Amino acid sequence: MKKINHKIKSLSIELDKSIQLKDLNNVIKKFKKDTDDKYEVKISITFSFESGTLILSRIRKPYLKLVKNINEKK
Repeated sequence: MKKINHKIKSLSIELDKSIQLKDLNNVIKKFKKDTDDKYEVKISITFSFESGTLILSRIRKPYLKLVKNINEKK
């Protein structure tokens, strides 16, 4: 099961209007725990009058980060 979790790039869960945000904490924590260090987790929640949607996405972190030295003289 662990190998399958790493292949999941996005998870979308439809919510009914009776769901409380605190009920989603365990789902979000598990998804983050199963995510490799190479990825960051993006969380998106949308609501309408009748339902809502929770979207958890794994986004690949960049290989290189550009860093500017603020102490460098021009």
